Amino acid sequence: MPVVTRARDIIEAVERVAPPSLAEDWDNCGLQVGNVDAGVNRVLVALTPLPEVFEEAAEVGADFLLFHHPLIFSPLKSVDTKSYPGNLLARAINEGRTVYAAHTSYDAAPDGVSVVLAETLGLRGPFGIVSPRGALRKLVVFVPEGHEDAVAEALSGAGAGVIGDYTQCTFRTPGTGTFLPGEGSDPYLGEKGTLQREAEIRVETVVPAHLARAAAEAATAAHPYEEVPIDTYPVEGFPQGCGYGRIGDLPEPLTAEGLSRRVSAALGSPARPVSDPAPEREVGRVAVLGGSGGSFIGEVAASGAGAYVTGDLDYHDALLAESLGLAAIDAGHAATELPSLKPLARRLAEMVDVPVSVSRIRR
Repeated sequence: MPVVTRARDIIEAVERVAPPSLAEDWDNCGLQVGNVDAGVNRVLVALTPLPEVFEEAAEVGADFLLFHHPLIFSPLKSVDTKSYPGNLLARAINEGRTVYAAHTSYDAAPDGVSVVLAETLGLRGPFGIVSPRGALRKLVVFVPEGHEDAVAEALSGAGAGVIGDYTQCTFRTPGTGTFLPGEGSDPYLGEKGTLQREAEIRVETVVPAHLARAAAEAATAAHPYEEVPIDTYPVEGFPQGCGYGRIGDLPEPLTAEGLSRRVSAALGSPARPVSDPAPEREVGRVAVLGGSGGSFIGEVAASGAGAYVTGDLDYHDALLAESLGLAAIDAGHAATELPSLKPLARRLAEMVDVPVSVSRIRR
């Protein structure tokens, strides 16, 4: 009997790429409409919920729609099926399509929207992060001697132990563990009813909060004890690679006008400088942020970047950027996000057993 791919399988795969814990509190990432137990035959990835995308889904037989922008952004007091978004909600329900949104969860992901934008514009890394997001956890597990390497390897495989360019980072301390197996136990070491003292190793590491559960499960699977002693607690700092915007270097310095031309050519869409405080100045270090990036101008200026490429910059954003000596280029909201859809679809296709395609709708 063939294995049926369910909507929940697609969602689990998407959330490995764009962890929901990275989403902003004001956002509405996740399932928008549908049944997580519904079968899925095809996934269509698109930027924005639009009637044209639903028409395309019907043409290609896509019953799971993965959008960057949420269909339901603010709480609904009523659903008017004659206007947006009620018309599309009704259409999704009537046509049996599951709709999911990975918005700020994908914006802040390690290989999310701004990483793809920086690569599309030809910036050179390693990339800095404009505004870090996410949280860290310290995970501590107590392991009988001789099993610490297996547990540490399992933790590393689940994404724990990454510090900068270093992986498999742990700290290990020897000690003595005590335990008294009860009548219903099946102890790996010792006997029921007898207090045990065993040589153990305290293995501790750091893990992104969104990977902490998976790391604990991996450690438990590799651990010989029936009951695995694991502690997880918050620590200061941000997970590697998580946050909004990226900062990189141009292959050669450009003026703001020259950078605008480069951005327009790379994105296939008009880009224009809205702030150019020193027209003759050439800049080499550039910050980018896909989507609406006006609220990050102060952080960009503080980062040392000489220019900023984003979308939706308004009059007051331009004034602030100019006052901070920052060249700012508005390349459009959709144009700065669209390049990220193909990599998202490609990664998703590697994890699920149904076809995944990118919408032809470019907005």
